[in-house]
Amino acid sequence: MKTEAKVEFDSTEGMSDLCKTGLRNTLTACADTKLMLGYHYGEWTFGPPELEAAVACCSLSQTELGHVRLLQGILKKHFGDDPDALVQRPPNAFANIAFLDSVIGDWAGLVVANYVVDLAVTRLVHAMRGSTFKPVRMSVEKMIDEERYHVHHGQGWFRTLANRNEQTRAATQERLRTALGTVAVWFGPEEAEESAALVEAGIQAKTNAELFADLVSDIETIGNEVSVSVEVPAPQLAGWNPENRRTDASGPDEDILYHLRGSKNAIFKLN
Repeated sequence: MKTEAKVEFDSTEGMSDLCKTGLRNTLTACADTKLMLGYHYGEWTFGPPELEAAVACCSLSQTELGHVRLLQGILKKHFGDDPDALVQRPPNAFANIAFLDSVIGDWAGLVVANYVVDLAVTRLVHAMRGSTFKPVRMSVEKMIDEERYHVHHGQGWFRTLANRNEQTRAATQERLRTALGTVAVWFGPEEAEESAALVEAGIQAKTNAELFADLVSDIETIGNEVSVSVEVPAPQLAGWNPENRRTDASGPDEDILYHLRGSKNAIFKLN
């Protein structure tokens, strides 16, 4: 039986209002999460357990910030969002995965951010690989190709910490549980209307709930190999807001936003 082809979009013209809103929220959530990942990878350019890891963190940071530019470029062209204004939003308007809201205090936390949080946003980007929204489809291939190294690096360190000793395994398992709890909230409830609308329009291949299930399955496979229990805290999703993908008014720490905004050196900004 022949499947009816989906309508393709060169712009948001012709999309339903729900699709437009859902697409904007999705791109913003990906850009915000990548911005925060870029910040934390940059911080960990100094202080990881090996010199090679420091070099890797520098590269990871550069890649994520490059992806932010791509995504914010789409948001600017098709939704009128000014990249400079986006970073000036109040903390509770940011739609990043909440695991990245604060300082990542140890290497186990950074490894889990690399393996789990980074992979979560990559799965969402990958779901738009064949998107009917052409501007996204033409941009995500580059991101997916570059993210393969991120997954490889995160998995490698995850295995290393899990196998090193009981202390590093326990720390990794604790950070993993926390991260998965925040990722579950970020992906949102199964019945999320925007996610379903994007899938129906062919803008996204799978719903957010399906993407989260796939993510957990992948992590469980590696977890079983290294004796790390993968526990997903039951997310409390009452009042979930699709704009910031949270259930409350939380957001990144002001200290982090201060640095991301370049507040200290604002007078030297080149116009």
